[in-house]
Amino acid sequence: MNSSHKKQQPGRATRTRLDPECIALMRLVDALRYADVEAAARRILASRQTHPLALKALGFALIGQARYDEALPIVAFAVERNPGDPESHNNHGIVLSALMRWDESIKCFNRSIEIKPDDPEVLKNYGVALARMQKYDEAVPYFLKAIASHPGDYVEAIEQLAGALLASHRNDEAWTCLNELWKNDNSNVAILSQLLGASLKRCDWDELPARLLTLSSLSHDYHSLTDNPFVVFSFPGVGSEEQRRVAENFARSRIPASVLDAANDQPVLYSEAQDSRRRLRIGYLSADYRNHPVGLIMPQVPELHDRSKVEVFGYSMGVDDHSDIRQRLSAAFDHFVDLRECSVSETAERIRADRIEILIDLQGWTSDGRPEALALRCAPVQVNWLGYAGTIGHPRLADYLLGDPMVTPLHHGPYYTETIAHLPGCYLPADSTIALSAPPSRREAGLPENGFVYCSFNNSYKFNPLVFDLWCRLLRESDDSCLWLSQPAESSADRLRNEAQARGVDPGRLVFAPRVASRVAHLSRLQLADLALDPFPYNSHSTGIDVLWAGVPMVALLGDTFPGRVGASVLRAAGLDELIAGSVDEYYRLAMDLFGDPQRLQELRRKLAENKHGCPLFDMPRFVSSLEDVYFRMWDNHLQGTRMPLV
Repeated sequence: MNSSHKKQQPGRATRTRLDPECIALMRLVDALRYADVEAAARRILASRQTHPLALKALGFALIGQARYDEALPIVAFAVERNPGDPESHNNHGIVLSALMRWDESIKCFNRSIEIKPDDPEVLKNYGVALARMQKYDEAVPYFLKAIASHPGDYVEAIEQLAGALLASHRNDEAWTCLNELWKNDNSNVAILSQLLGASLKRCDWDELPARLLTLSSLSHDYHSLTDNPFVVFSFPGVGSEEQRRVAENFARSRIPASVLDAANDQPVLYSEAQDSRRRLRIGYLSADYRNHPVGLIMPQVPELHDRSKVEVFGYSMGVDDHSDIRQRLSAAFDHFVDLRECSVSETAERIRADRIEILIDLQGWTSDGRPEALALRCAPVQVNWLGYAGTIGHPRLADYLLGDPMVTPLHHGPYYTETIAHLPGCYLPADSTIALSAPPSRREAGLPENGFVYCSFNNSYKFNPLVFDLWCRLLRESDDSCLWLSQPAESSADRLRNEAQARGVDPGRLVFAPRVASRVAHLSRLQLADLALDPFPYNSHSTGIDVLWAGVPMVALLGDTFPGRVGASVLRAAGLDELIAGSVDEYYRLAMDLFGDPQRLQELRRKLAENKHGCPLFDMPRFVSSLEDVYFRMWDNHLQGTRMPLV
């Protein structure tokens, strides 16, 4: 989502003296000649240090040149000298926002609105700051009010509104905004990228191939795309090199250059840090210590850490949903710290104060993440792991990307700004403590009484025309079969039914499973499926682990990108290499062969059951021991002043 603030030009109504020097200054302001405005304003201030127009013009010029650190004392002084001027408060808020001090900026925008209610620009800026703090639902009313208060179409605020709606999972509303914006400006790369993301979430594929080609063309093969790189994981045809480009662009658009390009001001090592016999202080930073895929597969990591080797901190940036998994996770760490209300700088300061040596970010650019804090260097060693299947986009944010030989083969190193580190099996942990209950009856689960059950319990944005072509072909050629899917949001289920019908499949053969409150109940009902189908190019991640734990074999296509190689990694760690396909045709043949060979399918289920507690995918003591080994090797590298791949 575009996060820019628009600065206000010094208003003509605020002039205190209409002398020729001020008139010349305003002409430069109108022409947006920032360097000349700065020079002219400084000339005036040299003899009249508190001149209100010159002060405001100087702040305007420095903001225009993205020199926010220099602008801060100027705009703060302008507010001090002219506390009743709403423009000065707005510009102060803009500078604070640009410095990632959003919690402070909203106070400035609020004061500006108190003085001058219904100013559309300030309302929009207020909404942007809230959105940057991941308070999307709170931001939406400010964008709506800004749009209502603006004479004519306020395109910039509509763009921000669409982004906030999309982040709030209000996909249909977001799509409506984005589609109208695209109709009115079919050269806007950022709008098209978000429109494609909203379309995938809605399973609206009518113009997907053509629009993907347009996006590639307009963005010069993704060289200029600055949208959230998480969105492009689902775009068919977008490779690892393009994903890196988008991540680099996005990092640059979100974090001030003064921060990204600063000297490597890593926290000072404490004297005892050189003692290899002491425990490493490990921190895990996440907004998903809750009923979320990351939270659900994570608990045995802190539970099984060897306390003679490591001291473990959990830093929570997200809501407390009061779930059982939240309670389990908070109890699993030696120290559990709630940072939800902390700013970016406060986050970094707290982690530094705890003298964390290795900080593992479990979020990346996913919802509610705080990579901006990583840019401030919270710890000597920072690691990108688990929640985000790709590069964060700048070496200052993370030193290492923790993967495995399948998802991040060493020859893919150029696709990441981090240094690759491998776990020996799959990079994903699992919760091997869950005891399944007997499955419900097919009728209770909403499934047909008889017939073969394919399943894919993935988010709707992982589906696309190529995947659905293949799955519908399987349904057409597999008599008495159905496809069992999780219930998607809003209108997506109806679109999937229409897509099935367009491919010659009775829409009634799609069965949508409602959400159930109990994780055990969900995993237990998965036992009713015969074969899981992995989507591509964005594979099953935790959902792949779920179906294998439930004893259901899965067919996966080995892709070229990190998010497209996870299904293969999960299968290999489960000892099921024979279910990894090298092509779409091979995927089809594997699935059809298993449909037609119940005995082989039963043998695979038996193999899963026998290997359940011995295969690398579910052997969590061995997994956590390997994880600790990697951490100590990272720390050794750091003490030696090197950063080498760890494979």
